[in-house]
Amino acid sequence: MASVVKYTIDTSFAVKGIVPPRRKKRDEILEKQQKMHKIARSCLDKVRDKHAEMYIPAVALIETAIVISRITNNEDDSRKAVSFLRRNAAHVFYEHEILEEAISFGIKAKASGYDTIFLTIAEVTQSELLTDDSLQHKIALSRGIVSHLLRDMVAND
Repeated sequence: MASVVKYTIDTSFAVKGIVPPRRKKRDEILEKQQKMHKIARSCLDKVRDKHAEMYIPAVALIETAIVISRITNNEDDSRKAVSFLRRNAAHVFYEHEILEEAISFGIKAKASGYDTIFLTIAEVTQSELLTDDSLQHKIALSRGIVSHLLRDMVAND
């Protein structure tokens, strides 16, 4: 049996997979947003269908709820998104579980605290980072972490 792919999914990626584009104007920007949504959604579907494992920090639940609330202005949408992430995560990491590793990683990588948490989880779990944050992606690659930048995934699609 083939091994299951493991992902650490950044909030920037998760939100784009959960919330369809809301742009009204039909143009190249909307087309790109739709492609990004489709790719991110398919990765989340792989997780839901148990073809991939997802690792996230607890703070991703908070960030996802906030961002989706801003986008949709709908509390139910936010709660459903958080429920999806909780239900489908192989593990939700709390800061105390990775604190020492994150401190060491952050000192070496000089990333933001939030990015450091995701990057540490990807390193500790030996999972692939899925993000749409170009700086986080660049740091991941420089540290030997397999990373996929959503906008590049669209360009290569």
